[in-house]
Amino acid sequence: PHAYLLVSDTGTGIPADFLPRIFDPYFTTKAPGKGTGLGLAVTYQILQQHGATIAVASEPGVGTRFLLSFPADTSGRVT
Repeated sequence: PHAYLLVSDTGTGIPADFLPRIFDPYFTTKAPGKGTGLGLAVTYQILQQHGATIAVASEPGVGTRFLLSFPADTSGRVT
């Protein structure tokens, strides 16, 4: 059993050639001084430490969806 959290937006989306790198530390497409490129990398590491996973689907011009999957015990409580 798992608990799921779906986070989505209707933003600019992520180009397909960037998707393999979005969880890499310091990877960013933002201008200098506008971000560190650590947000998704830290999120990924925290999820891994808790046995959770994250998957992404994105379409440029349409938006992006992140599906987070957290392990749960048999009662449905997130562990």
